[in-house]
Amino acid sequence: MGPRRPRPVRPRRPINQPRRVYVEVGAGGIIFRRRKGRLEFFFVKHGTGPTRKWTWPKGHQEAGEELEQTAVREIREETGLTDLRLVAWIGKTSFRLRKEDKLIEKHVHFFLFEAPPDAKEVLTGEEAIWEAVWVPADDVFQTVGYRNLNRLLAKAIKIIAREERER
Repeated sequence: MGPRRPRPVRPRRPINQPRRVYVEVGAGGIIFRRRKGRLEFFFVKHGTGPTRKWTWPKGHQEAGEELEQTAVREIREETGLTDLRLVAWIGKTSFRLRKEDKLIEKHVHFFLFEAPPDAKEVLTGEEAIWEAVWVPADDVFQTVGYRNLNRLLAKAIKIIAREERER
């Protein structure tokens, strides 16, 4: 066994200097459609590079905007989907990330929307979204790219099932 290697020294911030965390609020949509007797859910791939994962359209809330308005606007800008029916607020997810040497805490609220059976996306490249897919309900949990979204997806499916029973 060789000599012990020293641990790297990390710069410390002064005790009286608080860590600066920037908070961002956004909204997006879990979108489904009823097509040919089955449910399909809409997913997009955000970003660039090998770490891209399947998720839902979402973005930043603008000043004076209600969260529902943010979700509808972001979906339209990123995917071109329109004529969506707002079903319910599903919940929010929060996470932290580093961006340009800033620590950002994001809070994203998700809403459930129903699209018409013939809904067709038109990807504009907004937010580096060039890929989208409609996924059968049986495959959604294998498709979603972030585990923290599973509980929101499960809640969305329960709401759709309850709505089906009430029809």
